[in-house]
Amino acid sequence: MNTATDPEPRTERAGFDALFDECFEPMKRLAFLLGADDPENIAQEAFVRLHSRWPTLVDQDKALAYLRRTVVNLSRSRLRHLRVVRRAPRERNRDAASAESLALANRAVWDVLTTLTRRQRQVLVLRYWLDLDQQAIADTLGLAVGTVKATIHQAMAALRTALAEEDDR
Repeated sequence: MNTATDPEPRTERAGFDALFDECFEPMKRLAFLLGADDPENIAQEAFVRLHSRWPTLVDQDKALAYLRRTVVNLSRSRLRHLRVVRRAPRERNRDAASAESLALANRAVWDVLTTLTRRQRQVLVLRYWLDLDQQAIADTLGLAVGTVKATIHQAMAALRTALAEEDDR
């Protein structure tokens, strides 16, 4: 085979192959010990990056240090990515029942809601079904914010008492 046209001479390829055979498992263990969830992929990626730089390495004795640094950086990057992914809110289950349908399905809650005054029922529905804040409820019903606060408090107390009595039956 003509080495002049061969893009990677056999001696360079043999050096890389020997390094791979000798260091793949230790790099995989290093990634595992650093906490990577996919240590084999981390080690493979490190070797891919080294392979692309192999012809330009001035001192091939520093290849092992380059590999270690690459494994450490890839592991760190992977762990950072996983932290972000785990913190991100999961997509809601679109098939899950809404709070409204659960409340309406729960006959006891529905029965207790019907015993509240009209204003108490309105305030609770606006607060807990529409998730409005107290100012928005006050604006919607034409009440003072203090009245909204007091009405929510009274309505919740009435709900707790009525539901506790329902549970005792």
